[in-house]
Amino acid sequence: MGHVVGTAVRFPTVLLTSALVVVLAFWLLVLLGRVGVRDFDADAPSLARSLSGMPVAVAATVAILGAWLVSLTGTVLVDLAGLTGPGGAAARVVLLVVSVLAARIVARRCAAPLVRLFLGHTRPRRRAVASSAPYDPGSADACG
Repeated sequence: MGHVVGTAVRFPTVLLTSALVVVLAFWLLVLLGRVGVRDFDADAPSLARSLSGMPVAVAATVAILGAWLVSLTGTVLVDLAGLTGPGGAAARVVLLVVSVLAARIVARRCAAPLVRLFLGHTRPRRRAVASSAPYDPGSADACG
């Protein structure tokens, strides 16, 4: 456990560790009822639209956690490789960039299942019996 903590407080993971602490504090405030999950959606409307309905706070949490895990793992691998000096510094900067890019991919991959969870959407049911009535997309039967 001490190795994980030691790695979490070294560059580049320390940048993401501090962001992870902020995220954990936010979710604690959500649990206490002081803030809502969608409170940041109004502050970043273009980001909220690009996430297809997933709350910005959830996307940020998934991205930061993903980046932190990649950075933590990469830092351990850089240490095991024994890279020091300018080569080690360059490897850590590249690791920071790779962590952020991986976080973006992870957040995008998690978006679809999380959107269904937060919006409560299910697949529309098919009509069991064909009728001669015209299809009305606004009817209660069509919505599921």
